[in-house]
Amino acid sequence: MINPYSSYAAAFTISLLAYALGWSDLYPSITLQLFGFLVLTIILHLIFSFYWQSKISPPAPPSESFLNPVITTFFLYGLWTIDFIYEGGIPLIKILLNQPYNYRLFGFPSLHVFTVTFGSFFTVYIFTLFISSHKRIYFNLYIINLFAALLIYSRAMLIFNIVASAFVYLLLSPSLSWKRASALTVGFIILIYFFGVLGTLRVSFEAKEKYNPDLFLKIGKASAPFQGSLIPKEFFWGYVYVSSPIANLQENINTFQVPPFSLNRLAQHINNEMLFDFISKRTNRMSGVEREKENTIPGPFNVSTVYSHSFSYQDWIGMFIMSIFILLLPLIYVRHLPVNGYQLTGIAILNTMYLFLFYDNTIRFTGLGLQLVYPFLLPLTERIPRWFQKTTAI
Repeated sequence: MINPYSSYAAAFTISLLAYALGWSDLYPSITLQLFGFLVLTIILHLIFSFYWQSKISPPAPPSESFLNPVITTFFLYGLWTIDFIYEGGIPLIKILLNQPYNYRLFGFPSLHVFTVTFGSFFTVYIFTLFISSHKRIYFNLYIINLFAALLIYSRAMLIFNIVASAFVYLLLSPSLSWKRASALTVGFIILIYFFGVLGTLRVSFEAKEKYNPDLFLKIGKASAPFQGSLIPKEFFWGYVYVSSPIANLQENINTFQVPPFSLNRLAQHINNEMLFDFISKRTNRMSGVEREKENTIPGPFNVSTVYSHSFSYQDWIGMFIMSIFILLLPLIYVRHLPVNGYQLTGIAILNTMYLFLFYDNTIRFTGLGLQLVYPFLLPLTERIPRWFQKTTAI
């Protein structure tokens, strides 16, 4: 049952349950129409999940036959070094030293896209090697590659890599005992708390204050019941990130004035919501248009599930079209996915993408979606010079 469809169903269910807690006074009330739509998509994804379980063969075990993990790790850190030189420093160090840093401008143009996507894919791939072989060197290399997300201070990259690694663990585990389930639950809670700590550090840094978790409570208008509870304030970050996308989707449905249907808007919908953003941005630039806007709740909370922009393009019809596309994409991908040592990594990343559709359109997000291409490309590394290939030294 570990597949993209069950990931989608679990994520949207948790998001709806979190929304019902009412810990923020910013959120509008969810309407019966939106609630019914989301529940319908959850049910359909559960049905497709059972189909996946019965019809799709388990992924091939990871392979050590291509890239040399040690040399590839050095190669990746060489690329990170280019980013650091272009930035004029390491983002993590800059933040700790209170030096100016804008994460939106970080990275050497164009090359940074490859560095982030391949670096993330390789991190998860190394974890598959560790789980299947239990060799310590793979675990060490995994930590080294995972640490890059901290160096560039990218919480999104860190979370995506860790979640994809958790999917690898689940896919390679013959069964999920209560002990393992408890360990994963505790690990998830710790991860959410750590996520809140990093967010508080960033907000405090931007406000030029010492570590102050109350700052984000004010930004998110935490409700009186939450502020009076014993729950650590850092968890409010996790609550907002899990529930605010539905609040923004509801706000957009309530307030956005959708223009009449046209073939041009349908083409823009497909371009901006179903293709990688590095493609759509260039297409938009050539045609002189921008991605359709959306209305959101006050504050910096600007993500609104995979469906919000689709509503902006074509009202409820756009949301239904997007829901069908989401249902079909995993089956199309897995039917064409090569059976090789990278297949497991590709499916783990696909699961991660679908887990975060409640949050944003991760299908169009190049930093995650482009990783799905590497299982098709990496077997071609057999043709590169022998010194870059896997050796028997490991």
